[in-house]
Amino acid sequence: MDVWSRSGSKYRLRAVVLLAVNVLLFGGAACFAYWLRSGEVFAPARDGYWDLIAQTFHGVGQPEVSLAAFLIEPISIQDVPVQIPIVGLLVAALISIPILVAILYRFWSCLPFILMVGFIAVMPWLAITLLGSCVIASVRPFRTRFRFMSALLGLVPAIIYLVLAWSGTPEVVVGRIDPVDRIKFVAPWVLAIVASAAVFAVVLTIARIVNYRPGAVTPLLAVMFALPVILFEKHVGRDELYYRLLEHRDEAYFADVDASTGLETAARSAWERHPLPRPPRELVREREEINWLFELATDLGPRQTELTRHQAEIADRCDWFHEQFPDSRYTPNAIFIKARAWDRRVDIGEFRRTKWIRFYDDFPSVTSRESWRIILENRRDTPLGAVALLRLAQLEARDCDVERALAKTAEIIEKFDTRVVAGPTNSDPDDPDAAAPVPTAILARPAPEIGLHIPLERVVIEAHRLHDLLSANRDPIYEYDPICGARGGKNGPTFGLADLDPRHEAYTARLEEIKAAYPGCQIEDNIDLEIAKAQPVAADKIQRLNALLSRFPNRDAAPEAMLRLVSAYESERDAQESAAVLERLTREHPRTIWARQAIAMRLGQSPMRVSRAGQ
Repeated sequence: MDVWSRSGSKYRLRAVVLLAVNVLLFGGAACFAYWLRSGEVFAPARDGYWDLIAQTFHGVGQPEVSLAAFLIEPISIQDVPVQIPIVGLLVAALISIPILVAILYRFWSCLPFILMVGFIAVMPWLAITLLGSCVIASVRPFRTRFRFMSALLGLVPAIIYLVLAWSGTPEVVVGRIDPVDRIKFVAPWVLAIVASAAVFAVVLTIARIVNYRPGAVTPLLAVMFALPVILFEKHVGRDELYYRLLEHRDEAYFADVDASTGLETAARSAWERHPLPRPPRELVREREEINWLFELATDLGPRQTELTRHQAEIADRCDWFHEQFPDSRYTPNAIFIKARAWDRRVDIGEFRRTKWIRFYDDFPSVTSRESWRIILENRRDTPLGAVALLRLAQLEARDCDVERALAKTAEIIEKFDTRVVAGPTNSDPDDPDAAAPVPTAILARPAPEIGLHIPLERVVIEAHRLHDLLSANRDPIYEYDPICGARGGKNGPTFGLADLDPRHEAYTARLEEIKAAYPGCQIEDNIDLEIAKAQPVAADKIQRLNALLSRFPNRDAAPEAMLRLVSAYESERDAQESAAVLERLTREHPRTIWARQAIAMRLGQSPMRVSRAGQ
């Protein structure tokens, strides 16, 4: 006995109509499943759809195409534990409904549902598994007279699939989580299995009571579809999904890239294209490296063009997020990502040294000023506000608005230096998120800015450096011209120390220009310090730092110079000299942040990290 056993026209019509309703509801659940992973509603409408389907087959064993990725990206159940029942109930609906339709409507009726799992939810391996499940549950000789037992037997392949999905969870995540979080990663699949069995019991009981008339599946399917959607809207929100997608896109666009392999391949191809007799391979490689450097450095090069395109795209997406979700807890984060994107630059020096393409963002662009201002107005007392204060202070120092820059750096020191001194709550001293409180409750969600990896220690150090530079170096002759450039028709370069990007290849040459234009200026010690820090060889760095300390033992650059000298001696394995300079620093400048760094080094702790430009 099943839905089609009654031959009356009204029963057949009702069965067809309700089956069509079931298909539509299930299609909505499949669209929701894909939307949770991509932010796109209808998978077949996207570009590269068939490549996406093929990737799930070609990438067998790769975490990014496994069902386990559902728990990690774009919304991680570690960050949003409410996703556990949402994912569990949704997967239960995707598994249980095709099996029930196969039992109550016969096997051929479940095929549209299986196709939707494969091609609309974009879970082809689950669809293949469900095909086997439906065969076991409804086709002779596998099916049994006890329909609930048939349904449970049909659930076995799905259970195996979910177990394999758990084993496919990326080890980089599972290996570093505590037992409570391990339970979080298992819970959705356990819930899916238990919920599927419960749905089988309820639907088959109702079907038995109504003597297998049409309509037993539809009410529960509507509940199984509506419940995850309601939970998501009430306890997670669309802003969470779209922000996570924005965050991941930002990370992908500005990720570090090892270009050494590509450079070697390009150099080999260029060498092989040369007519015989070929030039030395090293010469060809040097020319190819020059071409790459040109592409990275010139504004019209393909690399810089791609960077500009990515910056504009991230900015547009952030503006869209701000417009769509103005009251979201992630809106300040989106503005932060936009400001940081405009500040991104390619580190040419890093490419020369290591052949890695890396980006940095600690030398702000004027384009990002308005975004930093908005962040400061709305999140002044958070790590986002600390970065905004520093970036605006740097821009104001370039504009020679010294009073405002000093006020902002003083505010950073007053508000955030104590947080850094108090120490992180995480155990890893090198974790940029360590200064943020760690949630302990199972369903607790971390602070919104955690995913931005804001190095608060570095911000505090840069604030100290800028504050000391501005407060101690008003020149009696040149005023602030050596710091922010000659203005108002004065003689001298239009740029000053604050205008120079420490990672620019002409940084040292520009420093020498400032030094020559303002002989005997108040910041001569700071210029010498920057030149010493830019030396690639430790011996040259030691020589210049010692010369600086001999000439300017009591100037404001002396404490940092001593700490840099300690590090330089350590790199040369000269422990005796390193200890002597360390002792001098803590004795002569005990109240400076550089002395606190020295004390941390003496105690064997990791000192607060500074920007890559200052290392």
